[in-house]
Amino acid sequence: MQKHIEQDLTKEDIFRMIVKHLDVFPLTSVEAIREVIRSSLNQRGLIGGITKHTRAATYNRKISDKDIQFINDCICDLLNSHVIQPGINEDNKDLPWISVSDKEKLKKLVNSLS
Repeated sequence: MQKHIEQDLTKEDIFRMIVKHLDVFPLTSVEAIREVIRSSLNQRGLIGGITKHTRAATYNRKISDKDIQFINDCICDLLNSHVIQPGINEDNKDLPWISVSDKEKLKKLVNSLS
């Protein structure tokens, strides 16, 4: 089994994945974004397989603290630049739910990543 190396993903890699996710899913949650990163790491063989229980999945090797910090930094950057905002509807007004608040800014980010 390949060992997870802290520097496998850069903040730019994670930012790119988050922006692409938001382009497809403008109403989402922080956990859904983290799952996108986990899936990418899993596909690359950088985190271990999944053991499925009745309704939950347990990762044998988890996403690193460094990668989680990058995810949090990217989300804060998007919040601070007013690309996203907390909440998706009246019932889910706060974090961990997020929604795209400026579609034009998001499109510019998506185009700059292409």
